[in-house]
Amino acid sequence: MKHVYIRKISRNENCVPGNLRDFLIGLEVTTTSEQVWDLIVDFAAGLGLPVVDYVFATDYQKWEQAQFIRTTLSSDWINFAQNDPDVRKLSTFRLHSVKYLTPMTVGYSYVDDIEGITPERKELLRRTAAAFHCDAGLAIPLRMNEPGQAAHLLVAGPYNRDEFDAILKEHGWAIHAAALSAHTRYVEFFKAEFCERNELTEKQKELVTLVGRGLLDKQIMYELGISFSAVRQRLSAVQAKTGSTNRAELAALAMRIGLVPDPMLKSHSSDLTVFLSTGDGKSGSERHDAYPASKKRDDA
Repeated sequence: MKHVYIRKISRNENCVPGNLRDFLIGLEVTTTSEQVWDLIVDFAAGLGLPVVDYVFATDYQKWEQAQFIRTTLSSDWINFAQNDPDVRKLSTFRLHSVKYLTPMTVGYSYVDDIEGITPERKELLRRTAAAFHCDAGLAIPLRMNEPGQAAHLLVAGPYNRDEFDAILKEHGWAIHAAALSAHTRYVEFFKAEFCERNELTEKQKELVTLVGRGLLDKQIMYELGISFSAVRQRLSAVQAKTGSTNRAELAALAMRIGLVPDPMLKSHSSDLTVFLSTGDGKSGSERHDAYPASKKRDDA
């Protein structure tokens, strides 16, 4: 990996593997989801893993309905998957990722570890490995804070079992840590880029913000200085672009993409809010304390 250090690195930050440290430093200065993806691919390539597959599903139970898919595989993969119904039906590592948090080895090189594998599944693994040079890989389940969502990041390459085991022994936990950090960063940007992806104008973004603040159509009309019919037309256009079907969905969207504050993170009148739990950690209370004027800190 080739990264330019933009700040001085302290000796205390050298407690992790160098490639992971460099990856996280690069992640600090990313500003778009595209940059995060490039960094992931670069990191994997530096370990000799040319295949990266990143899938984010919006529903645990319907994981095929992906919100996004990023992959280094060629477009031939699409035809491969569409022409063979077994690809989705037998994709056990994706089904694992929506249920569990443990990473798992995948690919034809690990076929003997799959319990109860059918001849059809074994043949699919063989054909996949031959077609896309991903004989062995590591699938890492990922999560977001919203319920019902799951993702996974797969890194793979043309290795036999012993070769890939050696890669995992040396770099396994670095790969896992990099995936978790990258996923958080990627989805953060992915949300922020929603308006650009869906081509919302500044006026339309303003409307979504006002709906997110709970304003009704007449209030929006006065706020923007436009007619009631113009408000309705703009709402209709925004719903068409975003796929929202009602005001509640638009309001939720405004919060998700950061146009209005998350009510879970609302501020308080006091300077400091702490949920305090001591001793056995089984109970606690929310405290609202203010720093004395003489002890206020800039970083409080």
